[in-house]
Amino acid sequence: MISVAMAVYNGEKYLEVQLDSIVRQTKQADEIVIVDDCSTDQSMEIIKKFQGKHPNIRVYRNKSTLGYKKNFREVIRLCQGDLIFLSDQDDFWMPEKVHIMSDIMETHPDIQVLASSFEFMDADGKSYSVKLRKGMSNNNLYLKPVQANSLVSVTFDEFCSHNYFQGCSMALSKTAANAYLANWTDRIPHDWLIALLASHENGFYFLNKPLFCYRTHSQNTIGIPKGKKAEEWVRLKFAEDMRDAMTTVRDIWPEEFKKSDVYQKRILFADAHIQALHNRSFWDLIWQNLNPVYHELKSGRARLMDLYFVLFK
Repeated sequence: MISVAMAVYNGEKYLEVQLDSIVRQTKQADEIVIVDDCSTDQSMEIIKKFQGKHPNIRVYRNKSTLGYKKNFREVIRLCQGDLIFLSDQDDFWMPEKVHIMSDIMETHPDIQVLASSFEFMDADGKSYSVKLRKGMSNNNLYLKPVQANSLVSVTFDEFCSHNYFQGCSMALSKTAANAYLANWTDRIPHDWLIALLASHENGFYFLNKPLFCYRTHSQNTIGIPKGKKAEEWVRLKFAEDMRDAMTTVRDIWPEEFKKSDVYQKRILFADAHIQALHNRSFWDLIWQNLNPVYHELKSGRARLMDLYFVLFK
């Protein structure tokens, strides 16, 4: 049984396009589960219109606004499928997304979570591309080169430093969904938690084939601050993310964390790096450049920009 899990909040502008792309899949989902997080626009009316034509759509509405992390937990909890596709409200699925990904997971039962690549599209639905940087893939989100159409495993250690894949790119086995629900935390985004848990069991894989269009617009759930705060946000984000990820690892696998010098060094470095950036400490950053965790966290260019930030911003 295949489920689609969609979390909705004030999605009227793009919701119809996304729902239409889901119901037009070459391989149909058995259920499309939608949880509306108390939208104040026409989202519920749009959903009900689709539900009238597609009885496999199940709709729920929260009693109060939960926020996207808790809302995704709720919609995943309500899914009954052995395979669960996560869906944003504003993207567009290519017609064979469900078919291709479900076939791969049937053929490879060791895969707990499968993420696909994507294409960018703007607010008007026009596709655009970004220049692929050397040594990267997945529109520069994954810090490793992967050949087109290849299927590769992504390790737990990689996810301890960075999150590379959006939730909307993922299909989850029931095992992965249950692990996520059992270990839920709002410390990190739902997709990163899912990735950590699956990769810990050697069950996270990436298919470097674009199977959906990821829409970028001013109302994306996770956005970059504007103005003067943007630069500080960019400088701090990677270290804060590493700290939060390692804290999550410590909470879920405490004995494993205690035994690992690597994990402890990461969390100590992240705290020290955040402090150095807050204090605008040039010499602390120079000293930190001797730490291999800094090289793991940021590229050479990013480390130079940290120095520029503390001196001139």
